[in-house]
Amino acid sequence: MAPAEVDPSAPGAVKILIAEDEPVSRLRLQSTLQRWGYKVTTAGDGAEALHEMQKPDRPGIAILDWMMPHVDGLDVCRSIRATADRDYTYVILLTSLDREEDIVAGFDAGADDYITKPFSLHELHARIRTGVRIVRLHEQLRAAAMHDSLTGLLNRRAFFEIFEKEVSRAKRQQLSLGILMVDLDHFKQVNDQHGHLAGDAVLREAARRLRRRVRATDVVGRYGGEEFVVALPGSDLKQAVSIAEEFRHCIASEPFEVPSGRLTMTTSVGVVTTWDMAEAEHLLKTADEALYRAKAAGRNRVVADLRTAA
Repeated sequence: MAPAEVDPSAPGAVKILIAEDEPVSRLRLQSTLQRWGYKVTTAGDGAEALHEMQKPDRPGIAILDWMMPHVDGLDVCRSIRATADRDYTYVILLTSLDREEDIVAGFDAGADDYITKPFSLHELHARIRTGVRIVRLHEQLRAAAMHDSLTGLLNRRAFFEIFEKEVSRAKRQQLSLGILMVDLDHFKQVNDQHGHLAGDAVLREAARRLRRRVRATDVVGRYGGEEFVVALPGSDLKQAVSIAEEFRHCIASEPFEVPSGRLTMTTSVGVVTTWDMAEAEHLLKTADEALYRAKAAGRNRVVADLRTAA
């Protein structure tokens, strides 16, 4: 009896690459995995497999035939492991070789698992399920390393990595890029007068309100302490200021629930939008200077740096 089928509409379906030069075997594997509910892409040789693995949405699991023309499975595996900065890919090698030295060579190349031909569908399914667990664990660990544990927003390091890419993309495509530097006014008084639990509650709620006011394409991070930062790809000055004003209003218009009661908060925002693309660090510094001017002018306001506006 074949393994139980997986609901194809189940969330978090893992994408799998099948690299097999024998067409009948490749098609059989593809149809089987699709029936189990996985997203499948295929390659007829190692060169095609490498091309698939270089894509931004590369597969989470790669099933590689060892013996392929041009580039064999071991070379593909080594290439995958050489890109350690990418999301983790679980590699399963398929081969008729079963000598101990062959198995060791496969693991030395970076394979996670090894299936000797011919194999049963039960065995394949079990090994893929193991791969899915490992891939999802890596995803969870990566997400934890990128996000601030209190607010759930990107942490400072992760935000800057993504922001640098957005700056590069804006340069290439000649697009404007908006940056908001956001600071909760008089936040130290919250900790001093109401305790750190109240301060944490305010930060969590402020982050939640900020997420509600931005688009799916925007990048939001906790910059440090009570300071948040937002990158707005494609936003001109008017759009960026409008988003900043919406956020300022949503902070001031509704009290924050904390263990000791309800607190009224305000926020100050510095805004930068630019076509004359400087480096990422300079843009953040300019946004921070605009925020400083907003606080110096009395807080609870938005100040835009007009020098860099398109």
